[in-house]
Amino acid sequence: MSEGRRFQRLLTILSEVTTRPGLHPAELAEELGVSERTLRRDLAELRGAGFDLEWEEGYQLQERLALEGAAGSAAGTLPVLYEQQLRLVRGLFPELVERVQAEVEAQAPQHLALLFQQAIERASEPAADGNV
Repeated sequence: MSEGRRFQRLLTILSEVTTRPGLHPAELAEELGVSERTLRRDLAELRGAGFDLEWEEGYQLQERLALEGAAGSAAGTLPVLYEQQLRLVRGLFPELVERVQAEVEAQAPQHLALLFQQAIERASEPAADGNV
């Protein structure tokens, strides 16, 4: 497996445990398309990189506790997810962090604009039952 693909899976785990705390390991592993054993290795790697993941009726990231009032809000969690992802790059690829961060920040506005465009188009489509 490529480093990029593995790293993307680690980012997905961080995102999932931040935005959907309480996922059971079997659910999370299934969503990622990996075994629970692989998930446990990934979680150990994230803990080794300094992420305080713990089990409380599902995996949760302790940092999430600082998001009071922002839970469930993309506006509140998006900056947190970005910082977590950047922290993971720093921990796993310190020699690449500056180049990676510069590239992500240069491309992010275009990608966000595209995501907004797609969301607006989907939201503007008439419902399948004819109700708008």
